[in-house]
Amino acid sequence: MAKFSGYIGAYTEGGGKSTGIYYFSMNAVTGVIEDLRPAAESRNPSFLAFSPSREFLYAVNEVEDGGEVSAYALREDGTLKFLNRKSSKGAAPCHISIDGEGAWAVVSNYSSGVLAALPIGKKGSLGETVQVIQYEGSGPDTQRQNSAHAHSFTFAPDFSNGFACDLGSDRVMLYQVNPRSRKPLTPWAPPFAVVGPGSGPRHGVFHPSGRFIYILHELSSTVDVFAYTGGAAGRKEKPGSAVSVPPGPSLRHLQTISALPKRKTQEPSFAAAIRTGTGGKFLYTSNRGHDSITVFRILPGGFLEWVDAVGTGGKHPRDFILTPGGGFLAALNKDSDNLVIFRIDRRTGLPQKEREYPVLSPTAIVFK
Repeated sequence: MAKFSGYIGAYTEGGGKSTGIYYFSMNAVTGVIEDLRPAAESRNPSFLAFSPSREFLYAVNEVEDGGEVSAYALREDGTLKFLNRKSSKGAAPCHISIDGEGAWAVVSNYSSGVLAALPIGKKGSLGETVQVIQYEGSGPDTQRQNSAHAHSFTFAPDFSNGFACDLGSDRVMLYQVNPRSRKPLTPWAPPFAVVGPGSGPRHGVFHPSGRFIYILHELSSTVDVFAYTGGAAGRKEKPGSAVSVPPGPSLRHLQTISALPKRKTQEPSFAAAIRTGTGGKFLYTSNRGHDSITVFRILPGGFLEWVDAVGTGGKHPRDFILTPGGGFLAALNKDSDNLVIFRIDRRTGLPQKEREYPVLSPTAIVFK
């Protein structure tokens, strides 16, 4: 019978109760979790990413006293073989992305506001960081935006460009990606797009068509919709050269929409994760505090239409993911220590709760 398998990262410190990374397998027809067990001990592996070949798994080790990144090889029984660990060149790394060739890991260090690029060897091990980008700036929220806070990096579908979310300065930074360069990230001109003051951009996703970008803002619990036009790949010209420099990616703002219902509770809520549904018909976000998954219908032209917000069956939904094919949604509730499985209504896009499983302090989930 068809199965999905994947991994869950979880906090081990700072209130976390886990031992590291879990392996799980799931029945593709019923959504039942048939296997769930520890795969590797790791210190605060709060975000995970696969290599394109799915042979290797990478985890950030989110600690303030010298953040790190760990590399693992997958074994046939689901356990992970530790390969190596390298410094993330910053404090509290919270996100990692792997390029389309499996040659680079791009890590976002939240507390220090640093974006770092590490090379990946052919056998999956990480090399020393070769590019460090220090962000500067602040925002109007004096508690959360007193300095820059790099929160994520997202590659374009063709991997020629990418963008980084800086929660602290309310900026979305734009880069050309050249995997064969010694330093793979080159800022475009202009190097960033500015979002609403106090929004706090956290994560973003591309529409499967590659024509739209959806940015989820943690502090304002809103989604910004941008029309995206990719810049020319392979830019090599320098300023002042006789050859004109191709234009960079274009972001044209289309819409801002709340991820919370109009009549929400008075408890503060902070947006966390964002995903597109199969076929690009629906967009999903998670809300910590309101403890819900919001469903949007994606309309022609990339615009969003509110559908509903569905409770996650727990507290503090840090991450979630849709199964390949989009039949189920798996939500991680960090503060209630549970994994909740929902079946997706294909017509409405709404998740319907099916069952739940205990997982200590879960923060990130990926399918193989």
